[in-house]
Amino acid sequence: GEDCPAITEGRIASVQALSGTGSLRVAGEFIKSFLGPEAHTIWVSDPTWGNHNAIFQKAGLQVKAYPYYDPKTCGFNFDGMYKALKEEATPGSHILLHACAHNPTGVDPSEDQWSQIAEVMRERGLVPLMDSAYQGYASGSLDKDAFATRLFASMGFDMYLCQSFAKNLGLYGERIGMLHIVCSSADAAKAVLSQLKMVIRPM
Repeated sequence: GEDCPAITEGRIASVQALSGTGSLRVAGEFIKSFLGPEAHTIWVSDPTWGNHNAIFQKAGLQVKAYPYYDPKTCGFNFDGMYKALKEEATPGSHILLHACAHNPTGVDPSEDQWSQIAEVMRERGLVPLMDSAYQGYASGSLDKDAFATRLFASMGFDMYLCQSFAKNLGLYGERIGMLHIVCSSADAAKAVLSQLKMVIRPM
């Protein structure tokens, strides 16, 4: 919201992108170009949106998968995801999270499960990269569907938010999206914005 400390303190670097796909691609290029080798692995849910793997592989990142969907229950495999984050993902790795309305399963963590996911990620030094393509479609409320994003921001994570407004604003043909990187300080956000421009201009 408007009173979010990251906003009021100027700690967010934001750039327009070609919908969600473009924001994810810019994020991947930024990670590969400006962050160390420990950051060059990204974990995605199994399953995930079909284009995620291709986007991050094209950026030169190593893509791994964490368990997500349990076909036996047609529900969320919380234990499998939690175990992968706690025991397999290495510090500095990026974790792709669907902010709401998981694509393709439609299965989302509960608010309590989101809190546990965030805690183990903070404990392990993992970096959230949130893909928000369907805000408002999971619950019918833009505010309620922002729960996970706001949770991670409130916990002080350096994090990414890739937004698409194609569906929820009815702008599919316009390819409207944003990439936001939440940083630890306003000075860091200014440096990151400069680096993002270096990524985008030659694309």
